[in-house]
Amino acid sequence: MAASDDIGARLERQLMSHGVYVERYVREGETLHVEYETAAAGLTKGDIGNVCAELREAVNAGWDPSDCRFWVFDTNGGFCGDWRVRAGWFRALDRGDISETDFSTLVLSTREPAAEPPAERPAFGGGKTH
Repeated sequence: MAASDDIGARLERQLMSHGVYVERYVREGETLHVEYETAAAGLTKGDIGNVCAELREAVNAGWDPSDCRFWVFDTNGGFCGDWRVRAGWFRALDRGDISETDFSTLVLSTREPAAEPPAERPAFGGGKTH
């Protein structure tokens, strides 16, 4: 199974209990794109924190981190925005080059809310989706 399948399936399984529902994921080049639906309003720090915590656990379990872009939707399918995390940030955190606070600040600085949420669903990828 490809690494994107492993991490995508892991996120799908582990985040459900936090109200984050992974709808699909696809790797494009070096970036893993993940769509998820949330009952929370918009790009919340709580949801982003839960996703990042699960990604950190995956790294600790042997996942080789990759750049990830997360596309966030409300429960009616409206687009709320997107955010990113870079593979290098996980590596820098593990080496002690950045703190947990630095890591969180980097991730939160990537949030791009939709112009008028909920917006129309953007399209990504010609790759295989799950």
